Amino acid sequence: MIAIPEARPGVCEYEFEIEDWLFKLAHFKSKPKHKTPVLICYAFINRPYILDLHEDVSVIKKMLEAGLDVWLIDWGYPKRAGRYLQLSDYVDFIDICVEHIRQKKGVDAVTLHGYCLGSTLSVIYTSMFPEKVKNLVLQAPPVDFYTSNTLAVWARSINLEKIVRSLGNATGDMLNLSFLLVDPIRLIVGKYQSLLDNIDNQKFVRNFFYMDHWIFDSPAVPGNVYVEYITRWYRRNEVINEVFDYKGRRVNLKNIKMPTLVLVAKKDHITPPESVSQFFERIPAKDKKMILSEKGHWSDS
Repeated sequence: MIAIPEARPGVCEYEFEIEDWLFKLAHFKSKPKHKTPVLICYAFINRPYILDLHEDVSVIKKMLEAGLDVWLIDWGYPKRAGRYLQLSDYVDFIDICVEHIRQKKGVDAVTLHGYCLGSTLSVIYTSMFPEKVKNLVLQAPPVDFYTSNTLAVWARSINLEKIVRSLGNATGDMLNLSFLLVDPIRLIVGKYQSLLDNIDNQKFVRNFFYMDHWIFDSPAVPGNVYVEYITRWYRRNEVINEVFDYKGRRVNLKNIKMPTLVLVAKKDHITPPESVSQFFERIPAKDKKMILSEKGHWSDS
């Protein structure tokens, strides 16, 4: 008989220090050795516990073991009441979190670690408030959205208003289907074939079910935010073109002078390397590094 593990993600202890209706700020319990706190800004289209999946697969655990003081933004599960949120609300909350950390820890700036669309928000925030970001880490970052991958092409052609009018919010089920249809043979057929091929490998099976649980535990994206980020990022490419505005201020990549680390996956079908290469070349940071891996957006996929 095959033992199917119960996927209960999360191994590192934390407490919420800010709970602002939908958005939350988590602080992981540790005895940090390094003074500069790390604030993780994950994508709002997925759950951030992928970074703390279980005791053998946990980025958070490794960061804590390295003596880092780790904080994480949880964007929550938007319901219909959140339909009218805006991207500016997300940038606002990043600043609320940064200010809270600065005051509590007695530091001038934090290390901001963005992942996927959280990287886009992190670039926007850092360009607006460079004095509050000591180091910038971007993982699988979409900054230049005018790429040739399937997802970007679709985003430039779908009827956003019809989706939001019909659903209110862009549901997790709809978003998941979109991601799977980008490469259905590999992401559906190949995925489950790999499970059958490794069915006697308990470690593989365990990781598979934890990952599958995370993939299908997808929050909705607020209707307004969905229309806004597809229109302003994918279609108008406002971030790399430095025309995205936040409260009357525009993105200015010249402000990104702090040490910057960019982590890129060569097999990424969502944010390919071309989505960040121009950004990396243009920022004036003297201490900057890009690391390319032979991975996909989340793993070997």
